[in-house]
Amino acid sequence: MSEVIILSQEEVKSCLPMSEAIKAVAEAYKAFAKGRVELAPVVHLSVEKYRGEVDVKSGYVEDFGLIGTKIASGYYDNPKMGLPSGVAVIILMDLKTSLPLAIMDGTYLTAVRTGAAGAVAASVLARKDSRRVGVIGAGTQARMQVLALSEIFPLKQVKVYNIHSASSEKYAAEMRERLGIEVEPVNTPKEAVSEVDIIVTATPSNKALVMDEWIPNGVHINAIGADAPGKQELDPKIMKRAKIVVDSFKQCRVIGEIQHALAQGLIKEEDVHAEIGDILIGKNVGRETETEITLFDSTGMAVQDIAAANVVYQLAKKKNMGSRIKLL
Repeated sequence: MSEVIILSQEEVKSCLPMSEAIKAVAEAYKAFAKGRVELAPVVHLSVEKYRGEVDVKSGYVEDFGLIGTKIASGYYDNPKMGLPSGVAVIILMDLKTSLPLAIMDGTYLTAVRTGAAGAVAASVLARKDSRRVGVIGAGTQARMQVLALSEIFPLKQVKVYNIHSASSEKYAAEMRERLGIEVEPVNTPKEAVSEVDIIVTATPSNKALVMDEWIPNGVHINAIGADAPGKQELDPKIMKRAKIVVDSFKQCRVIGEIQHALAQGLIKEEDVHAEIGDILIGKNVGRETETEITLFDSTGMAVQDIAAANVVYQLAKKKNMGSRIKLL
């Protein structure tokens, strides 16, 4: 009655190029802005005993006719055991019948769709002549953000800082080879964000790593790491100077980077300029001057997962990929 496609990480990889993920995420944001998306509240579970956290994101998108649920974890001691720090699984169901359609690895998909989100935001918020990127963090998302940005801008230089210098060195060597440009590991966060056009923060930090006085006019910031209560990468004072754009205001006010500036009274809710989808559909504007500071607060939304998973699902069907099982 109901055939379900099971897709491994390698199969997902072969069905989700970054260029297609960027298009899918842009369409997802537009659907959200048009009210054609319903999202459930994010469920966050802390697993302190094992230095882990689990998030459940779910919703449906009328444009795709799909319900999607993702269970994603971050277990930060896993690498010591040779395991990935982030693991995710995505389930797709038919919107009209609720019958299950696909179960797929969501680890790679999450990494790609989050990178794609940063590129979509930067396409309307960063200066068009942006060529230099400063990255805080040297993990998977630090890589994906820059790979996605390279689809939008002809990057010339990347600077990277990580608390573990060996990770910065490894990142620099890998990204230098993948992009064919200058990638420089640096010793401090200040060095990483100095004289760049776009700043990316992609860490699990619970304290500010980038300070207000380091931020010059004209910079765009992709704030990626804060996606749970208490998480923080930026000095809240930056919010007072920046044009703030969020993926979902409802989420960001609770789990995003702006949670701290709101709590401290540095900004009010009405100081948030727009949700990214409103800019993409022309309801609001993106960057207006060369000198303004723009900031994208990205908490990650189920609509992004569903959009990217739909790309994978449709291509997998076309290529007859994956294993088939009958659940019902």
